[in-house]
Amino acid sequence: MTFHEIVDKVKKEFGSADVSNYEDHLAIQINVTGEGSGIFYVEINDGKLAVEPYSYDDNNAVFTASGDDIIDILSGNLSEQEAYESGKLLISGDMAKAFSIQPVIENNKKSAKTSRKKAAPKTAAVKEEIKEEVKKTAAAVKSAAKTAAKATTKAAAKTTAKATAAVASKAESKTASKTVKESTTKPSAAKTTKSVSKKG
Repeated sequence: MTFHEIVDKVKKEFGSADVSNYEDHLAIQINVTGEGSGIFYVEINDGKLAVEPYSYDDNNAVFTASGDDIIDILSGNLSEQEAYESGKLLISGDMAKAFSIQPVIENNKKSAKTSRKKAAPKTAAVKEEIKEEVKKTAAAVKSAAKTAAKATTKAAAKTTAKATAAVASKAESKTASKTVKESTTKPSAAKTTKSVSKKG
């Protein structure tokens, strides 16, 4: 992670914290060590919070830690006290002032959790809407399939009727043809018999 990415992450996680109830002035310079090393500051002044990538000479305290630990501390994932006691965070300057930022961090984390909880029902509502749409689409597809099946059955019935009629017609035609042949053959046989009897 680069220095600017660390500062951007702190701004995102902590930059919108509500400091309207913080009545004092607080300036903490933060020295980032290791990967993404650099100096930035966090200032609370007149109910406003600033996170800027500069040193702050007239500060109340200085925090020194790695970029990841600073992000964890200011986003409320690691308490300032725990970080200090474990040696992850070095603090110099006014210790009371340095630790006065902890309640602000905790309130910020609580409000972030609350806003996430508020957003959750909306997500559930969207999921329900999607479910309903899927149901409607499935019903429409089913209905279309039924209509298509009916149409196919009708068409098949018509084709079968036509085929049956054609076969019947052919059969009738054959029978008629046979009858005509038989009736044509009989008279000629009769003629032959007549002529034979004349000769005798």
